[in-house]
Amino acid sequence: MFKSKSHNRVILHKLMRKGRRKNIPLNMRYYVLYAFLYKYMSDKLKNHLLYHLNGDEADFNIFYLTDEGTDDLRQWALNDIGYFFTTKSAFIDEFIANKYVDDIFNPDFFKNLKNSIEFSQDNPSKKYFEKIIEILDDKLNFSSIYGDDDLNSFMSNYLFSISKFDIEEREFTFAQVYDAIAYSRQIRLSSTPDYISQLINSIVKSQRRDVSNAYDPFLRNASILFDLHDQFTMSDIYAKENNELNYFYSLIKAFINEINFDNLHILQENAIKSMSYDSQLFDVIASKVPDSFDEFSKSTLKSQSIEVPTDNDFKEKLFNNLGMDKLSDDEEALKALKILEKRFNAVEKNEVASFSGEYESLKDSEFLFLINMINSLKDDGLMVISLSQNFLFKSSLTLLRKFLTHENHYIDGIISLPEELGGVVRPEVVIVLRKNKNSGDVVFIDLSKEYGTEISRNAFPGLVKRNLVLDKKTISNILDALNNRKSVDKFSQVVSLKQIEENDFNLAVSRYVDTYDGEFIRLKDLKSEKEKIDEKMDSLNERIDALLDDLNFR
Repeated sequence: MFKSKSHNRVILHKLMRKGRRKNIPLNMRYYVLYAFLYKYMSDKLKNHLLYHLNGDEADFNIFYLTDEGTDDLRQWALNDIGYFFTTKSAFIDEFIANKYVDDIFNPDFFKNLKNSIEFSQDNPSKKYFEKIIEILDDKLNFSSIYGDDDLNSFMSNYLFSISKFDIEEREFTFAQVYDAIAYSRQIRLSSTPDYISQLINSIVKSQRRDVSNAYDPFLRNASILFDLHDQFTMSDIYAKENNELNYFYSLIKAFINEINFDNLHILQENAIKSMSYDSQLFDVIASKVPDSFDEFSKSTLKSQSIEVPTDNDFKEKLFNNLGMDKLSDDEEALKALKILEKRFNAVEKNEVASFSGEYESLKDSEFLFLINMINSLKDDGLMVISLSQNFLFKSSLTLLRKFLTHENHYIDGIISLPEELGGVVRPEVVIVLRKNKNSGDVVFIDLSKEYGTEISRNAFPGLVKRNLVLDKKTISNILDALNNRKSVDKFSQVVSLKQIEENDFNLAVSRYVDTYDGEFIRLKDLKSEKEKIDEKMDSLNERIDALLDDLNFR
């Protein structure tokens, strides 16, 4: 399948082969990802300028050489794409043309863009661009590789290859190339497997006609959230990502995928410490939850607890007696008070504001954030997440599972994913939760037997397992069973909450969906067979004893 005429795929193959045994230092990985941003912004602007100049390269050169028509062309670029290069040397092909290939990996390559770019006034992308540059400046340390001629040469050739990709190719897009490089052995970005993004987004699309906003508190490589953005016309998308490399990667991905930065809200923040996003309520929360939270301290976990003001008059004293009108000239104070008021309102609407009685211990649960995520949904909100199967049967989480099923009826469906699909050590499940659920049951779906796969559209050489996604038929079967609440032999089972309670709130899919293919033997028949064997054994022992007596062998 890889014998393609795609220009981008050919370059990608060569790049993968060259770097197969090369381990790029962590700070160098930021430079590689940045090179994609530089290439994209440079070629996008140049293509737009050439279009305006009717494709005449000579006019383009004259324009920058003589400044003829500079104001008109500059204003056109600022209005149309939001930025402009003040010098011709800022374009990536111009920079490389003026350098020998082995010398392009130097500080000028990374300073060239930031020193020559001009953004239109109030362009929201400027804030994210400056954040990218800020992170890169922090990582910029060429002195650490001086004297390493091998690494210097490798990086120069790597950047040169990136400059040769076609940002307008449709067969294997520039965005797909960017993802492929990020997942490669050189960058090693932690990402959400394609089959998980595919399943989560298919469920959301099947259950929601419209999504005005969505939230992913564990963004990783942004595949879930950005795919949702492509499917729905959203006014806002929200995310948090604690890992700096993933955060850096996602900002650049937003540029390459032409996300509207007016609608984008990404924080580099640990979601476990603060699951909410400025008390926003969401139509959809979709995410791949981390497998482990060992890195978080007990104090961090306790900070998740939902605190309710003990003094009923506290809000009145704060807002009414303080007199917000007296602070009319202090914008920062007003803004802070408005946010605080919004959070109080969110708490008041929250049905699960505190835990008492048998649920008191949930305040210290490592999975308390699941409840906080649900409480961040709108009344008709939908949450679809992927997490470790341990959640379904771990004894320490029994009370939490009871709270999510018996107490609040939040869980709508559970889908176990086949280990073979991703080759993962810890099998995962996708869980569908609703803020206000109508049915009194849970749909369990087992994909250990009945599933098919196909090659992902993001497929690239070197990672065969991660090239696989669920095929259309399997996705259709999952959605049919989940949305129409169907029990299908060896595939799905609709289970009442009473039956779940009888199983001590164990949610292991294998407990409810029988996928056994062998013959069943009744215990009664097995007992009868054993009795016959025992009789034969007794008879045989008697004959042996008789023979021994005849032989006088005692």
